Amino acid sequence: MKELSSLLKSRNFVRLWISQIISQVVVNFLSFLLLVYLFEITGSTVATSFIWVAYALPAVLFGPIAAVSADVVDKRRLLTVALLIQSLVVAVLAMLHNRFIYLAYGIVFAYSLANQFYIPAEAASLPLFVKKQNLPFANSLFFLTVQSAFVLGFLFAGTSFEYLGMSVSLVLASGLLLVAYSSVSLLPRILPSEKIPKDISKGIVRFFSELIEGYQFIRNNKRVFLPFILLIGLQISLSVVVVSMPALAQDLIKIRPRLAGFVIAVPAFIGALSSTILVSRAISRGVPRKRIVEISLFILNTSLLVVGSIVPNVSFWIGRTLSVICFFTAGISYVGCLIPTLTHLQIATPSSKLGRVFGNIWFITTAFTVVPLLFSAAITEVFGVGLMMSLLGLAGMLVFFYVEISRRNFLMINK
Repeated sequence: MKELSSLLKSRNFVRLWISQIISQVVVNFLSFLLLVYLFEITGSTVATSFIWVAYALPAVLFGPIAAVSADVVDKRRLLTVALLIQSLVVAVLAMLHNRFIYLAYGIVFAYSLANQFYIPAEAASLPLFVKKQNLPFANSLFFLTVQSAFVLGFLFAGTSFEYLGMSVSLVLASGLLLVAYSSVSLLPRILPSEKIPKDISKGIVRFFSELIEGYQFIRNNKRVFLPFILLIGLQISLSVVVVSMPALAQDLIKIRPRLAGFVIAVPAFIGALSSTILVSRAISRGVPRKRIVEISLFILNTSLLVVGSIVPNVSFWIGRTLSVICFFTAGISYVGCLIPTLTHLQIATPSSKLGRVFGNIWFITTAFTVVPLLFSAAITEVFGVGLMMSLLGLAGMLVFFYVEISRRNFLMINK
């Protein structure tokens, strides 16, 4: 493809992409490894949900600062330092996890703290290495990486945990992060257009004024605010499903939790891969992005409702087959919602505010996920994962009908 060939000619894009691939594989590898590790020890969905709480706290405490940092600090420095810290904390867990089971929560906290700086720096760097006409395809490619990493990370985690054990698996993850560090260290310095003043008091005032300016820009610009909210909702839904995967595998699909990647993640990835290509082509051919989002929202929430309300009430093999089909269609529709929304935000946001907008997406998403995640974990613990999936699909349907009713207010570029 011409778009891919054009992107691969940019060495800096390739370096950033390599780092993104490794970073995404490792974060999914660790997520599934720790979810299964704690679920098999405790048998509690609530215990596994606290992995996300530990992951969320740094976003709540430091997310806004990290979002501004991506606009006022050398982005290459943020990327390299974040990856080095992540490699170190994973190595510490490899050495101590046998003695301190719940040390996992502290390690996840430290890993997430570094990630608060990595994610907005990566998102803000991408448009600098890609031509505007290639940006939708670059977003599709990065999202394809995310979906591929989701599957590869979960599959590798289950296989590695089964045959290599926890310690070796963690050492492997730490080494991969060092490779990602080597890749981004070859990027040119990505200096900000403006710097925080050397005077500390002025620097603090400037820092928080930049932060407030970022929030005001998002809140007062409807072309950014409403798609921003939709993107947050999508990420929250994905987080709830991911944390529930061990329970989904054990209670609905009737397989061992460590094998959930094969039955849940693989069909979702295949659907996402198909949709990535189709959505990218549809946008390039002028199909309205808003229409793609509307259709995808309906399919996504229908899939969740079927998994939650129909699968538990049919025979074993019909239920398993239906689950695979639903996760496949969920992968298709999730991409159909995400790529048009993400592309719109990158186009509608000035380059000087990219770090704040995308950093705030991560911050608000993570912060807002804590309550629904704990609530969903409690529902799963008491009433079962089927009811939780049904409620998630129902909430999504309400969003779909809101988008349909408020067509004039839900502003998204159609071209």
